[in-house]
Order: sequence, then C-alpha cells, then structure tokens
Amino acid sequence: MKATKFKKCSKLNKKVIVIPVTILSALTLSLISYGSYVSYKESANVRYAEAATLDLASYKASIEDSSADELSEDSADTGELEDTLLLLGRVDQEEEEETYTVTWYDDAIPLYANNNVNVRLGPDTSYDVVTTLAYGTQVVATGQTDNGWYALDYDGQTVYVIDAYMQDTEPEPLVIDTAPVASSSDIIFVGDSRTVGMEYAVKNGDYTWLCEVGKGYYWLKDNIDSIDDYAHEGTKVIINLGVNDLGNASKYIELINSYIDLWEGKGMEVYYSAVTPVGDTTVTNEQIETFNSALKSGLDSRIKWIDSYNYLMQNGFSSSDGLHYNNATYTSLYNYYISVID
Repeated sequence: MKATKFKKCSKLNKKVIVIPVTILSALTLSLISYGSYVSYKESANVRYAEAATLDLASYKASIEDSSADELSEDSADTGELEDTLLLLGRVDQEEEEETYTVTWYDDAIPLYANNNVNVRLGPDTSYDVVTTLAYGTQVVATGQTDNGWYALDYDGQTVYVIDAYMQDTEPEPLVIDTAPVASSSDIIFVGDSRTVGMEYAVKNGDYTWLCEVGKGYYWLKDNIDSIDDYAHEGTKVIINLGVNDLGNASKYIELINSYIDLWEGKGMEVYYSAVTPVGDTTVTNEQIETFNSALKSGLDSRIKWIDSYNYLMQNGFSSSDGLHYNNATYTSLYNYYISVID
C-alpha cells in the first residue's frame, strides 16, 4: 500500500469582497478620470501594506513617490504579485488547513452502502456532493483516509464516502412487502429512508415497518390503504414523511385528514412525527420548520403530533451526510416515539 497526503481546502469569508491589485489600480484610475480624488497618505499605505500577506514595499514606494494625478498602471504594476487587497484594507484570513493521509489499496475492494449516503469531492462534509449512494449500492474502494473516509473511483475521478455508512457485505433488503398479511401489528411505522435506517438500528421485528428509501407524498398516496392490512383495534400508527418533498405540506394534510375517520372507526391511534432536523444537506432546517408548522396546524386534531424535531434539537443528533443519522441517534429517536405513544 502507498499513502498520499491530502490537504483540506480552506474557504474564504464569503462576506468580504476581494479584488486583485491590478484591478484595484484600474478602479482608482477610473475614479480619478471622473474628478474623484483618492488619498494615499502614509497611514493608508502602511495600513494596506500591513494587511497584505505579501511584501508590498515596492508598490508602496511607487505610490509614495507619485502624486494621485500622476498614478498610472505602470507605477502600480508589481510584476509577480499574486496576492489580493481588500476594499476594507485587509486580507481575509483563511481557515487553518488540515492534512489527511490517504492509504491506497494494492487491490480495490467491494463495499456496500448500508444507508443513503452522499459521495463528495473530498474526505470532509465541506466538499461538494457528487452523487448519492442508495441503500445496498455496491461500489469499489481504492483507498481509505486516516479520518474515516473511503476513496472511490467515480467516472474517472477520485471521490470520497464516509466509512460509517459502508460495509463489506451486502445488507439485507429493508423494504417491507406491503401485501396483506395474516397477522396484525401493535405499532406501524410509516416513512422514508430515515425510518428504514431506524428499522435497521433497532431491529424490532415485532412491529410493522412500511418504509422505503427516497419516498414522499405520492408513495404514501399509493400505499396508504396498506396500513389497514396491518392494523387492528388499538394499533398505533406513526407517520414520518416529508423531508424528501417539503413543498407538499398541503397534500399531506389533505390526504391524511381524509383517512382519519376510517382509522378512528377501526380503533387505530394515528400519530404524525415532525420531520426531524438536518445538518449540511440540500434542505434547511428553516424549510423543515415551515413544513412542520403547516402540518401541526393543518392536521385533524385527532391525529396526535410528535415533536421529534425539537427532541433531537435539544438532545443532539449525529449525521455524516447531513440527512441520515447514526444508529445511536435512530435508537434514541425510536425510544422517544415509544415513550410518547405508551
């Protein structure tokens, strides 16, 4: 095996405007041509020189020796200058760089995703997402970093996936068959990939798990009648959908409210779990809060609300891809559900 150093890219403060030295000089010339006067006093020169990370002595000297009226592009040209000045007279401070080591395998090894997980351009959640591996997807790892990420070959480029959601054996199918069953369940969990992850974490086969990766309103609409096949009087139903289609709040409300008479008539208790918080992903917690607020106020009062969003916000959660949780978080959330409905 061989190892390679991998430097984490640092980010500039996006709130600060940065311009090259040559452009700054051109801008100054434009202002002068319109009668504006730019002062290059000693204090200003020192301030700019101290702020820059390169030696601007020659540039400063050329300014001191020239009046504002005589300033030209030639006098401002610094030749090999590569750094930049800020409009506020300071240079943005970069974040401290981190270096990772990638150990490359002699022979690539097959791996499987045990949950939906993002694939990124670098071994850190600050890097852009290239694609997402669905549960059960097989990939080939070419190496591993010392901070817990696998290196993969994706369309000819090296990308990275966190090792917490990968395993070397093919995971068992987690999608529940929604065909009618002979025995009913005391608790039915209805949801998307997060519910799939919870089922995998707690491994409770006594309850029914009607869940599928990447699903939302239209999947629920097509499968909502299957809830009756698993239910009996006293069955408790926990629905947790919406993170994949937060714009469908009104559709969820209308659909679920249209079934509450039927469910209550059969002696079922129905709960809706708030969409739980996310980390760094394509949706925001502000969007989730808007969705949760709409459902909480719009659902029929006979549908009990579970404030799982605030539960995780207050008790903490762990997510490697910003959307899905680790087993400890899923187990904690599951125990919270049970405590609420018991």
